Amino acid sequence: MAQQPSRPQNPEALPKNLEVVPIVPPPEDQRRPRDAVFAARGERRTRYSLPSSLDSPSPVGYRTRVSLTEGEAEDAMQLLALERPTAFEAGEAVTDGELFEAGSLGILTSRQSTNYRGFRQVTFGPRDSERVGHLLRSLLHREAPVLDHAACTHVYLARPYRTPFTALLTFVGHKPVLSLGTVPARVWHKRVEHGDDIPTIGYLPHLHLGVLAEAVERATVVASSGRRKAQVFMAPFCGRGREENAPILRAMEDLAGLSVADRAAGWRVGLVAQEGRVPVRERVSMAAATWRKIGANLLALRSERIQPGVNQEDKAPPPYHERQDMDVPDELTVMAGRAGYNAFAHWTGCDRERAKELLLLDRVDVLTDGGKERLRAMRKAQHLVTDKVIERFPLWADLPTGRVFTRNANRGRKAFALVGQRIYIAGLSRQGIQDADMDWLLAVRSVGAAAARSALYAELMGTVNIPPGCDLLAGICLMAGPVNQNDIGKQYHGMDDLLAPTYGDQDPTSLLVWTLKAKTVADPVGNEEQLLNPKRKGALVDLRCGPHEVISLRQRGKFVPFRKRGGRVNSERAFADVGNFVVSSEGRGIPGNRGSAWPRAWSDEVLWPGEGGDRR
Repeated sequence: MAQQPSRPQNPEALPKNLEVVPIVPPPEDQRRPRDAVFAARGERRTRYSLPSSLDSPSPVGYRTRVSLTEGEAEDAMQLLALERPTAFEAGEAVTDGELFEAGSLGILTSRQSTNYRGFRQVTFGPRDSERVGHLLRSLLHREAPVLDHAACTHVYLARPYRTPFTALLTFVGHKPVLSLGTVPARVWHKRVEHGDDIPTIGYLPHLHLGVLAEAVERATVVASSGRRKAQVFMAPFCGRGREENAPILRAMEDLAGLSVADRAAGWRVGLVAQEGRVPVRERVSMAAATWRKIGANLLALRSERIQPGVNQEDKAPPPYHERQDMDVPDELTVMAGRAGYNAFAHWTGCDRERAKELLLLDRVDVLTDGGKERLRAMRKAQHLVTDKVIERFPLWADLPTGRVFTRNANRGRKAFALVGQRIYIAGLSRQGIQDADMDWLLAVRSVGAAAARSALYAELMGTVNIPPGCDLLAGICLMAGPVNQNDIGKQYHGMDDLLAPTYGDQDPTSLLVWTLKAKTVADPVGNEEQLLNPKRKGALVDLRCGPHEVISLRQRGKFVPFRKRGGRVNSERAFADVGNFVVSSEGRGIPGNRGSAWPRAWSDEVLWPGEGGDRR
């Protein structure tokens, strides 16, 4: 196959600088932390109680946000404007500990991994990286050069999005009586042909891969304290790239150990990232302590759904019932938008001005005229979709299960609630993407990356100068659920797209929603416990993974689960030295929350000795 030259870096695609915009705390008498206490003996635990213990292989644990100074936040802005590496230096050695921290900030905690276990990472050492590099050089639609001297290469495998929510969707949109035949037909279509019930479900893995690509770039830099970078390839593995590169991708999947059963389940290569030490001129520099604080903070960030005094439960402790006089500066939202456009331009290769045209971004601001009314209309439409799903659900499937399907549908009202001071909707116009001669699925992935970077900027601003006695100053909730609900309404009930009020003339497709909340009270520990405690696992999420469950290393011709050795699996928490672990108001920690360190001798080991890596 003839090799197509990789696209040169477009100077106009380079990111615009991001500035730190601190958030002013509320008056002192309104500042509240989460009421973190253990349940008393004999008292029933709630989602607001601290867990009694933690036994998990995840590198996360229950964490708190670390306050950053404005200077440290300015350093962190470098991580939201990373440029691609132009060369790798030979002789880099990768240790177990560095790969652990990179994986902790990458596949193990990027937002895609909190939804479903739909991604795996296979990592190759220097020698095998040459083989992967040879395949990469043969790919069409590469967005960047393949670099020599990779210290390691990560191949990320992805599968179709399948959760209890998609099981419920199998029964949605059918006509009475005919559903006895159309439901089995859809089951076959989903299981054998990997089809989707609604378009936005098919887009979800691509959105998540965009989020993951963002995380991998940043994770590589943080884990190496700026010494290494990642060259991430996304375009050859989606849309027309996948079609035109099919034989090479098959060879790459064979090299990554993809089995016949894996292929039948829909697993495919989704991303590839080369990693290596970059020349000094390309390194990211900041104080050693700042690297550690940023890494620990990235592990602490999580979806915040509650706006105090707005959507709290009746049984919530007092801090959640009290409204707080807080606002988000307009300058912050301008920077958040800039971060999103920077990311879209970075991953598609278009210039920034074109990114502003192609990335449809709408803001619903409850603090401005008309904002509350539009938000109410959006919520009303979401509830109407849920009502119709429940009303028209096939009884022959729901009744034998004790109505478990319609009960789960009803839970969506809370899980997908649109609550926050500002609501952002991101999407695309298919015609606009076609006119730009851009691959649709690459654009979808880039929307995921843009939303993730924009949201992360706001989250980091919520950690700048956190006052004593507060958990944060702002948090976000990044969601696809409201878009999926809207898609059901579009497919079966004649509803308009969420972006139609602003972009109706462009036939828009909404893809993601994120809500920004200014507050000082973090959401209940129970939100994170759904991801860590098997006994309290949420219906729509999977437990956080341990390294050995999703990362494997190719060593001496064999695939080895990462951090599974001699019957022992990981229980270390990444960046534990920062100490940002949840404790009670009396300072008592959760037993097991701090984990236990991987043996120092193992952590310091070079993973591929004798393969050219001799310098760190």
